[in-house]
Amino acid sequence: MIRVFSHSIGDAAQVEAAVDGPVAVVQDAAAVATDEGGDTTCLIIAYRRWVMPEAVELLREIERTLPLVPVILVTDRDSAVARWLSNVRVSALIWFDELETQLPDEIVRVRSTSGLSHLAGVIHRSDLPRLLRTGLAHSLRKAQSTPVRCAGELARAIRCSPVTLSQQFADATARATTLNRFLGGLVLLRAHQLHLSGLNWESVSRIVRFARPTLTRKSQRWPGCTLRELECMDPDQLFAAFNEKFVRPLLSGPDRETAGN
Repeated sequence: MIRVFSHSIGDAAQVEAAVDGPVAVVQDAAAVATDEGGDTTCLIIAYRRWVMPEAVELLREIERTLPLVPVILVTDRDSAVARWLSNVRVSALIWFDELETQLPDEIVRVRSTSGLSHLAGVIHRSDLPRLLRTGLAHSLRKAQSTPVRCAGELARAIRCSPVTLSQQFADATARATTLNRFLGGLVLLRAHQLHLSGLNWESVSRIVRFARPTLTRKSQRWPGCTLRELECMDPDQLFAAFNEKFVRPLLSGPDRETAGN
């Protein structure tokens, strides 16, 4: 579902009219950064330039609470926009005077962007320790082809100690999970994707470099099902479950602004 929010009812209606497909217009600013149904595939935020400071605060909150949802900002053509957005993430920027011609294509583009690539960018911009940011971003990029097998392999790739990397991950998540389980989750995301593409589990095993019995054990640990049950899962639901299990504790660990979200 595409959700739209604006400080102006008229601007929200203008955005809604430019979207090809179902849209949910959010009336309450406090509800924009939540996704109770877990079905939001894109957020469109429309703010005029004279209220951009308010928009920036909202965008920061969205980045904290919905790090995997692509966000399109619609605003007035203004040279100051780049300065306003220097420390906040948006997936696309569209001017109001190009709304009708640009918005449909940008929605397609941002929704087709790999969730893992998007998450790598979120991790890279986070306040996690530098080594951990580097390692996690590397693991997320690798998960789109051949996933990293374990913390030791990841540590070798970025030339650091696996103990340091694992400890930083444990501290960041308040020990809610481990780096190896995070990496195991990425393996299953890739395995699920490969199986959906038509490969059998034996072929999938060769690509991800884990034998089928090992994949079964990983799947039983998270998301808590057999491979037969895993292959029936919707990709968006599986990715949302990965976010809830591994990403949320990572980005909302102790002593962070996001704690408690």
